[in-house]
Amino acid sequence: MKKNKHLVRLVRYCDEKDERLLVYECMKNGVVHDYLRDKNNVVKTSSLINSWKMRIKIALDAARGIEYLHNYAVPPIIHRDIKSSNILLDMNWTARVSDSRLSFMDPESDHNYKPMKAVGTVSYIDPEYYGLNVLTTKSDVYGLGVVMLELLTGKRAIFKNDDNGVLAIMADELVKVLDQRVGPPELNETKAVELIAYTAMHCVNCEGKERPIIGDIVSNLERAFNVCDGSHGNISSGAFSFVSD
Repeated sequence: MKKNKHLVRLVRYCDEKDERLLVYECMKNGVVHDYLRDKNNVVKTSSLINSWKMRIKIALDAARGIEYLHNYAVPPIIHRDIKSSNILLDMNWTARVSDSRLSFMDPESDHNYKPMKAVGTVSYIDPEYYGLNVLTTKSDVYGLGVVMLELLTGKRAIFKNDDNGVLAIMADELVKVLDQRVGPPELNETKAVELIAYTAMHCVNCEGKERPIIGDIVSNLERAFNVCDGSHGNISSGAFSFVSD
């Protein structure tokens, strides 16, 4: 697989007997999960992560990495464990998707696919994959949706005790659940943040067929980032539509 700036590059690989060793390139600015969890007060020492523009860029970078795996890698790849602790930040603060050891070929492609036991992380794992052991590219979309909700709220990816946050987004009360460390969105950021929330909620739909494809997600995130960056004045209603399978 070719090197991609939104994927952490595997430098060395060793598999002997029952031991497996993977060596990845160093990501200087660490793991997105740690910033969101305020581990060792790292958030307090870096204001860069505490801007809506940066949070949206992280989501966009991660989506582009997944898009490469799904649409451009040969053979196509499903990651299976998209989560904030598998999204790293390089020296330029570009987000990259890591931990491809759990990845394997897309069962929707022409290559052979052998069903495997569900693997992933609780609260990021696709409900259909967990319950039915049916894996598709939409499984990665679900994980990305959870990550986007984390970026918006700053909360853990646990929906069981956090239903109020999800309901607030659905009731158009997004401002009530946004991460207070970032602060209220500015005028040009409000629509961008709303679009991220809208996209995230579609991504975590329980039925895979109701989730958007990764290309549509990237398009929405690009629109949101451009608005946040001041490149465009508004987001058209066309940005809020997805093509169903």
